[in-house]
Amino acid sequence: MTGLAHVALHLALCSAAARVPPQTTIAMHVRLVDRINRPQIDQVYRLERGYGDAMVVESDVLRGVYRLQISLPKYHCSASDFLAFLPDRTRNVTERLSASRYTETVPLLLNGTTPTSFLYAEPTFVIFERSSVCNKPVAGQFPFHVTVEYDSDGYYAQLYSDPSIEARGSVLVALRLKTATSQYHYIRVPMNFPIGSTRWPVDVQFNVTEDYLDTLATEPVDTLLCPKLLRTSVE
Repeated sequence: MTGLAHVALHLALCSAAARVPPQTTIAMHVRLVDRINRPQIDQVYRLERGYGDAMVVESDVLRGVYRLQISLPKYHCSASDFLAFLPDRTRNVTERLSASRYTETVPLLLNGTTPTSFLYAEPTFVIFERSSVCNKPVAGQFPFHVTVEYDSDGYYAQLYSDPSIEARGSVLVALRLKTATSQYHYIRVPMNFPIGSTRWPVDVQFNVTEDYLDTLATEPVDTLLCPKLLRTSVE
């Protein structure tokens, strides 16, 4: 069936589960639900502990945004996250199970399709003051919490706000790519950030093409580039 995403959940065990013998069978409850709490996955997996520090669960899901909830009831550990899936692709997800109480924070989800060469540019996302101007030198970059997972044909980022960012009202998000001479290109992502208080993530798809990566060779570095060649959608 086309349009499905394949997900491979790599689950790092909490200390209580990691201490049991390799032959032990561990019951793991995995729930993946959409915005109206309709499950794509709601299953108890019984897996042999094995000799590694992680266990893998695989499944196929419809494209979209979901809340992932994982629990090991016997060992009192769990994990929770928000995830987006692109159709006809495999996404590898790494989650660490913990006995600590989880405080759920809703991120902005940013994802997209990319060519294989994308990874060679060491991509990441950065933020600048909203006053930054296209085709002018970048300035005013400041730190924030972002996590990014990369697969061979796509990426999946989670952008987290905090009070210092929210006090600025709005900031500009840019994709940073490293050049062969260890300099950087900065490509504006046309979206609003932060997203304010919400119980469900905003999902932004920002695709990068091989053709556009080729054109960067002639673009200035340390400059805010604002191309119209990349596809963006917001849900």
